[in-house]
Amino acid sequence: MDQQIPQIKNQENIKESATDILYFEKWLSILGERKATDLHLSVGNVPMIRLDGKITPLVEEDAATAERIEMIVNHLLNDQEKSILEKEKQIVLSRTLKKVMRFRMHIFYARGFLCLSLRHLPDSFPSLENFPNAQVLLNIISSTQGLFIISGPFDSGKTTTARSMISEINKTQEKYITTLELPIEYLIPSEKSVVVQRGVGIDVKNFSDGLDEMHDHDVDVVVVGAIEDAEVLEKAVSMANSGRLVIAIVSAKHVVSVLETLRDLVPEEDRLRILHLLGDALLGISNQLLLPKVGGGRILVVSSMVSTIPIKALIYDGKFDQIPNIMQTSIQQGMVTIDKALAEAVKKGEIILKDAQENAVDINQFNILVSH
Repeated sequence: MDQQIPQIKNQENIKESATDILYFEKWLSILGERKATDLHLSVGNVPMIRLDGKITPLVEEDAATAERIEMIVNHLLNDQEKSILEKEKQIVLSRTLKKVMRFRMHIFYARGFLCLSLRHLPDSFPSLENFPNAQVLLNIISSTQGLFIISGPFDSGKTTTARSMISEINKTQEKYITTLELPIEYLIPSEKSVVVQRGVGIDVKNFSDGLDEMHDHDVDVVVVGAIEDAEVLEKAVSMANSGRLVIAIVSAKHVVSVLETLRDLVPEEDRLRILHLLGDALLGISNQLLLPKVGGGRILVVSSMVSTIPIKALIYDGKFDQIPNIMQTSIQQGMVTIDKALAEAVKKGEIILKDAQENAVDINQFNILVSH
């Protein structure tokens, strides 16, 4: 009789594990049905989804236990990924679940317990022609060299914009495109172009090493998922000045903060040199927000800066705060400040005034723009 006890316990564990996975798949189905973007699991809390930009608890569900989250994580990760999680205490990766739903997953510890955050990566993505700054983006992808920066805060659709740009090049031009991503979110099959996607931490050690490897290779377009330090910045700028189109993603709230963020990566004694290299390489900056849309869903609000001679001169001198003044008077070049874009969205009835005011850079300037 004693010999049968381990087998019975093992069967019970398998049953519990299967139940945990069924709950997890149910939550993924709820996310899909409600068109939510994120699912968050933490011990002691009911599952949370992000719907139209706002966190919403699934109050009808039970609170997640440590055992349930551990079972789900064990189901999601292979042995190598489990080793990384054990060593680093976190892991970021992308995975296709339920056969058709692709997610960016962040697994980490909080108060000693495993937590899981998943972001749904939708299959469909907008054509460049449907972006508010379509003409600017189309001009950029026709460039043979230079640096273009896609910026915005977390959850502003930066990766989607980069994907749309790559896809347009892929469909219309014969280029060799290489991406450096952490992790690889969207899978892009080659069409007219060759698209090679490299995962940082998997295919290449880090962004800096990835740029080093590409410097002497036959590559036309480089996509950099993040500029995390002075070394990556200098290599990206150098590549942009050497006959490649470089598209980089930077987390910052507006055009001036993008430039300040990049400047502050560099030691003060070296900033003048880097600013001159950056000014020479920069094609422009697209800054974007995803805000709740009147009537449901979310809408993309975009500002665009095109790197004209006057703007380059201000970058050389580090006078970033004067750039919005030039943008306001350069509509014909496709430029628009984020405050102007927000004001126009309010006047069209696309977003509410409160959301626009909370995201305005210069609230006084915004109030003037929205009242005219």
